[in-house]
Parts: sequence; C-alpha cells; structure tokens
Amino acid sequence: MTVISERDVPFEDTSIHLYEGGSGFPICLFHGSGTGAATLSNFRAILEPLAAGFRVIAADLVGYGKSGLKPAEPYFDMAMWGRQVAHVAGLAGAPRVGLIGHSLSGALVLKAAAALPGVAGVVTTGTMGVAAPRRHGSRGWVFPETRDQLMAQVRNTVVDPTLIDDAELDRRRAVLERPGYRDYFMRMYDGQQESFIGASAVTPDELAAIRCPALLFHGEQDRSFAPEATSIPLARGMARADVVLLAGCAHSVALERADTFLDLVIPFFRRCAAA
Repeated sequence: MTVISERDVPFEDTSIHLYEGGSGFPICLFHGSGTGAATLSNFRAILEPLAAGFRVIAADLVGYGKSGLKPAEPYFDMAMWGRQVAHVAGLAGAPRVGLIGHSLSGALVLKAAAALPGVAGVVTTGTMGVAAPRRHGSRGWVFPETRDQLMAQVRNTVVDPTLIDDAELDRRRAVLERPGYRDYFMRMYDGQQESFIGASAVTPDELAAIRCPALLFHGEQDRSFAPEATSIPLARGMARADVVLLAGCAHSVALERADTFLDLVIPFFRRCAAA
C-alpha cells in the first residue's frame, strides 16, 4: 500500500498540516467541522487507496486537527478557509486538480470549483452549502466535556456505531485537549447555529459558474443535513452534477461506504484527468 507522509506548511499567520502520498493527477481533500475533526476522521479509509492511483494531498483545516490555530477572531472564517483550499490546490504544482470536501468543506470545494479555473472535477460528501436548518433540529458544534459526550456526538455521524472506535476518540481528544483549544472552539461557534450554516451557503451564481463535473454523495440517513435540503438542490444549480444517495449511510460517507465511494470516485477522477 502507498505510504502517506505528513508535513506542515506555512499559511498566512499559522500553519497547515498535510497528508501526502502517491503520484499522478492531484486530488486535494478537506475534512468537515465536527468537534475534534481532522483529515483522518473523515478520510482514513480512502487515503491509501486513492494514493495508489493519484497524488493525494489532504489538509487539516486551520483550527482543526494538527493545523495551527487562527491568531485572531473570527475563528469561523469561510473566506480564510477558502484561501486555504486555493493554497493547498496550488501546492500540487499542476495545471489541473481534483477536489474532495466533506460537510463544511463540501461548500468550500464547490466555491473553489466556481472560482479556480484549474479545478477539473469536484466531489462532496454530506455537504453543507444551503442555508437550511439542520435535520430534525439537531445541534452541532457543541464542545464535549466528557469522553461519553464525544462518543455520542461522533456516533451520531454513522449508522454502525462500531465504526467509531477508541482510536478515533483518541485522535479527536488529542485535538480537543490542545492548550487553549476549548476556548478557541467555543469562540469559533459562539452564536446561532443558523449563522454558521448560512455562512457556508453556495450562491446560485457560484453554482452556475461550476463548469467541471461534480459528484455529490449523501447518506440517506444523514442526521445532520438531509440530501433533499443540500446535495440535491445544489446539484440542480450546476451544469454537470450527479448525486449519489447511499442507503444504510449517515453523515460519514467515506468511512461508512468507502468501497462504494472509491468504486465511483476513482473512475470519475480518471475521466477528469483525461479530459
């Protein structure tokens, strides 16, 4: 299996932690915004298989994982994360790249596909991007004070709770227990939930500007964001978008249905690279 290496790169007044491996057409991956989330939370089952056929560059968002913290508020900063996506895509040093984004980063990569001419194809999983309320009135972005609270939050993202093991909880706790991080996280999500969802909205003009192929995956049992409220209407605004609805799957698509995801994404990006 292809080896995945790690390194840090400077970005603005902080740093980005990268996971890299493979060669060929570059694919950049960006994780979601759950408590303690990082690259391995969302993509640990697909990084090595993708790197077997592509160059993979996965980035922890600023304020998450092993990346640095933003030095000044606002800590929830879609514009800054958008610049991060563009910066990571530029690190590929290639004229054309593919993008994968989960949840909040689904909105980020769609916005990048609208703005960056070098994006050859874009994939989202459980994406945000529409100013619609969370499904069933659920509340996200709450700092867990105990391991059991964290377990409940993370297991809410899957249908099969056994997918969330002690190793995943330990990875997330390592993020949440960084010095000063509790205050940072609570300031990042200090306000009405709707304001953060609304800030992620991809505009009709942005959707219309996406000319590359797009593939939007969504679990039918996603407890956070319903596909009927997010992926489906987003796809309707794009010229070349397909939606894949996955049975027996909640929010963590690339973890719960990794084989199905890879079966579709690998040929998708091969077509994008050849176009």
